Amino acid sequence: MESKYERILVGYDGSKNADRALLRAATLAREQGASLKIVVVVNPVMSFAPVTPPFPQEVFDDLAKGGNDMLSTALGKVVSIKPEATGSVEEGYPADCILNMAVTDRADLIVMGRRGISGVERFLLGGVSSSVVSHSKCDILIVR
Repeated sequence: MESKYERILVGYDGSKNADRALLRAATLAREQGASLKIVVVVNPVMSFAPVTPPFPQEVFDDLAKGGNDMLSTALGKVVSIKPEATGSVEEGYPADCILNMAVTDRADLIVMGRRGISGVERFLLGGVSSSVVSHSKCDILIVR
């Protein structure tokens, strides 16, 4: 029995892999008649920092502007495929934000690009896609 997705969530970070995932998600959403939501996550603090250093407000403002610009770019890339796509910019650790949004929005599919970080970076930061795959309650599509 073939499953049909109704709510697709795609994590977007502006990378080439994220672009491929975005286009795959938009095409799948169109084919399945599903909604498509794009999430861009900005993380003002490196995830392994033990304390939050005092950042000037401008740092947060710049991150928010960059996130909104990235979301606008992503929505522009899918407008011809899935014009009714929506999106949001979230602040925090990317895997947590994506997983929380999937639950809140009752997503039945999360689509992400494979980041391809090095072994050292994965050890220090953890792979976002690996973490989402490990903890998601819905289907995951990792696009290479």
